[in-house]
Amino acid sequence: MYKSLGVFKDNLNSAQELLTLYDYLAANIKVPMSFDDLLRLHMVQSVSAFDKLMHDIIRIGIVDIFIGARPVTKKYLNEPISMSTHNSLSAATIPPKEYFFEQAIVSKLSYISYQAPDIIADGLSYIWNVKHKWDQIAAAMSMKAEDAKRQLRLIVSRRNQIVHEADIELTTGGKRPIAKNDCETSILFIGKLGEQIVRLVA
Repeated sequence: MYKSLGVFKDNLNSAQELLTLYDYLAANIKVPMSFDDLLRLHMVQSVSAFDKLMHDIIRIGIVDIFIGARPVTKKYLNEPISMSTHNSLSAATIPPKEYFFEQAIVSKLSYISYQAPDIIADGLSYIWNVKHKWDQIAAAMSMKAEDAKRQLRLIVSRRNQIVHEADIELTTGGKRPIAKNDCETSILFIGKLGEQIVRLVA
């Protein structure tokens, strides 16, 4: 899982480079144009990095349970698999069973976005036998659970405006304003959130 944390940090660093590029262009390109779309892209990439991290650690944790390297959870035991997956597992030798199992998990999770607090908690239930997950996550971040969840919802909502609405304000037809400071605050929160989740469940 710590390898996934490294990938997560690399992805956030790539998003951070967009802010560096934004600063350079804003300071040096003297033309009447906006570079705010770099800030919007930064927001999208930051949330995407977190979503990927959640997919990675949940997948790895589920496979670890399958091979006996991690304690079983109730949600894991209650998760159905298809007959085709069962047949692949039953017949597997090379590649081994866990290969086919992991492919089935990747397919199952591919339809889920791990961005909303409740969905994140539900996904972590596959691998983490702890009640009140957000209480523990928020405490590790020196926050209250509701505050942490509220901040995540605001970041994701802003990301969704960009992705699903082209960040267009319905009443004016123009793009919503976006501030570099908001991007910096968001990436710091997302980075801390991802790191503390990994440290809690690894």
